[in-house]
Amino acid sequence: MKQFKLLLVSLLVFGLSFNSFAGDKFGIRAGWQFSNFHNSSSSPAFTIMDEYLNSFYIGIFKEHKIIPLFRLGGGLEYSQIGSAYDSDNLMKLHYLSLPIYAKIKLGPVYGLLGGAPAFKVGETWKLDIGADASKELFNANTFDLPVFAGLGFNILMLRIEARYYWGTMDVSGNALFSGYKSQQFQLGLGIAI
Repeated sequence: MKQFKLLLVSLLVFGLSFNSFAGDKFGIRAGWQFSNFHNSSSSPAFTIMDEYLNSFYIGIFKEHKIIPLFRLGGGLEYSQIGSAYDSDNLMKLHYLSLPIYAKIKLGPVYGLLGGAPAFKVGETWKLDIGADASKELFNANTFDLPVFAGLGFNILMLRIEARYYWGTMDVSGNALFSGYKSQQFQLGLGIAI
């Protein structure tokens, strides 16, 4: 219940801030992403499962021009973050996030830097050893705060964009999986009006 209240308050604050923007750019973005959970106390190649999870993301955004080269933006996005061993063994956490970012634009090329408070809204577990037992053992946290950096290219109203996210909080609430944080790479398209 506490997480639900936090989500509602965040959505309210986000909605009010959306209305305060002058309305320079509004759009939708979607694309492909791959993700995994990395343990910061070991080598970067060590993950919970061997393979990255291939999935998708979709969201809306709004940007406000501060000066011609600098914009501030925010949005609402759904994504699936997880890890996979093969098609029969995977774990997927479903998130709603509120990406907030600064954008520096030089001609058609731009760079992004920001954070994306994320709230877990569901889980999918498909494991040979038993999905229910694994879900209970892993005990996924309901909140994450990834930071991200990205590059993009504008062609008229179309945007081609790549972002890399680094989780800053443990994904699991179980001490056995302490230190595991999410990481994901997104590649997608957006349309801005």
